[in-house]
Amino acid sequence: MTTRSALFRLLFWTLLGTASVVGALSFYQFRSALQSEIAGNLRFGASTVMQRIDTFLFSHVENMRVWRGLEVMQDIRVNDVDKRLSHFLSDLRAGQDAVYQALLCTDNTGRVVAASDPSLIGQRAPQPTAWQTIPGQRLDRVAFAPADTARGRVAALRTAVPNAFGTGTIGYLYVLLDWRALQGLLDEAVDHGPRGLLLIDRDGRVIGASAALRERPGTARLHLQQWPLPTRGATSYVHDGHDLGYRTLLVGAAASAGYQQFAGLGWRIIMLEPTSVSFGPIWHLLWAMLAVVLVTLAAGLSISSRLANRIALPIVALTDFTRRFRQGEPAPPTMPATTISEVEELHRAYVDMIRALEQSREQIVRAGKLAVVGEMAAIMAHEVRTPMGILRSSAQLLQRQPDLGERERELIGFIFSETERLNRLVTLLLECARPTPPDFRPHDLHAIVDAVISLLASRAEMAEVALSSRVGKGELVFNCDREQFMQVFLNLVLNALSFVGRGGRVEISARRDLDALRISVADDGPGVPEEMRRSIFDPFFSRREGGIGLGLTIVQQIVQVHGGDITVGESAWGGASFNLRFDTRGREQ
Repeated sequence: MTTRSALFRLLFWTLLGTASVVGALSFYQFRSALQSEIAGNLRFGASTVMQRIDTFLFSHVENMRVWRGLEVMQDIRVNDVDKRLSHFLSDLRAGQDAVYQALLCTDNTGRVVAASDPSLIGQRAPQPTAWQTIPGQRLDRVAFAPADTARGRVAALRTAVPNAFGTGTIGYLYVLLDWRALQGLLDEAVDHGPRGLLLIDRDGRVIGASAALRERPGTARLHLQQWPLPTRGATSYVHDGHDLGYRTLLVGAAASAGYQQFAGLGWRIIMLEPTSVSFGPIWHLLWAMLAVVLVTLAAGLSISSRLANRIALPIVALTDFTRRFRQGEPAPPTMPATTISEVEELHRAYVDMIRALEQSREQIVRAGKLAVVGEMAAIMAHEVRTPMGILRSSAQLLQRQPDLGERERELIGFIFSETERLNRLVTLLLECARPTPPDFRPHDLHAIVDAVISLLASRAEMAEVALSSRVGKGELVFNCDREQFMQVFLNLVLNALSFVGRGGRVEISARRDLDALRISVADDGPGVPEEMRRSIFDPFFSRREGGIGLGLTIVQQIVQVHGGDITVGESAWGGASFNLRFDTRGREQ
């Protein structure tokens, strides 16, 4: 095996192994995260639909408990001879025509004596095989059972009508809820999407399904007792979907929790989604990752081949040189023109070492030159102020000439503004790179704040901004560097003035707590968005057009040198508030 082939194989398998491991781990993590997200969404969706069904049933159960006690129900005793009860039931059904298939009252034998539909009078009431009693007071319990009528499947609710003039009951009130109303709740929840809903009774039988699942043959005969159905709360899992014609399903299931005093019927809701749909984006991602891996391998093979050649060719050249040297051919000046031996090989290794040392020396010299260039850049930053001063003085002399036109004065104004901007930039760079050590002395903050307001009063007046201070009464002495504190206030107030519009306000406030000095510069401008507050003190971060982004960085440096911290928040007027806090415990005031 040659050196070139060994290097080529090593680089190829290293690249292939790394790409495969990273791709597999990424795919697994993405798949797990997506499954967890979809499963949580399915659990929430199932719980929501189950709660809507419980609420739906609760409202009709409570209606029956109210209606059974109405005086008109006593007409059952006289077989509703004047049809007053039938008219009442018709009005109730007309109010919710899409929900009620029929409302009827029977005597104790089960014969219909009054109904919302006159054709039902005299017939027998639905008699399901088993009624499920809904808990309630002893005399107003409601029974439920699904039933099939000539008009389709219904959810039958029944409650006894008490005898208002004696004891016992005089008959029963029936409400036949159109089963399509319950199925409508299921259809509305999935809205014809890829997901499906199954309504399961307490015995595990499917009693309702969303539209897509209703169209599948055999759905109505399904018995899901073997599925992990929750008895309370909600759960999610992956299950075999063979019973419904799918390979695997991602399932969210929720049990009925009832609503208020309605304890529920023990039903469960299953919201399911085929994994082929759930994990579709992941498979697309997998194919994209495979394509990237193939492209990476192709690029890696090309790079590996070139790299192996670059590593192996010098060895081949050395071998060829040695072979030619052994054959007596002339050697390069750096190699001895003698036959090959261990000494000659050592000589060559020595020559190579010298070459390497020369290269290292060149790199050191280059690094030294770069360091000198950096130092020269710092010196030039200082020295550039001298020509800037000359330019400014020359511009001032030119400005005094009486015969200058508008264009000449405009150009002189450009010289003033640009030299001033360049001077500010140089000053900020030097202050940020080489901050001056503070000269700590006791100073009265009242005097510092007053001096700042005096310096910026004319600028605030030109901007039509109210600049004020609110400093605590009494002596407020703090051990600080006066010039640096002045710079802090000036930078913060100037920053506020650049954002506050006409008629705005900027206020400097200071107060002393038991263990801290608190200073605030607040305005009523647009404020600082929450997402920018972490990076607003970063160097070269600026929200103003043409801003350098060093002012707040310098402010933060000065505050930290003085043992404090600075944060930005929202002022009482909705603008920005820069808040400084200095711990005064143990500090000499």
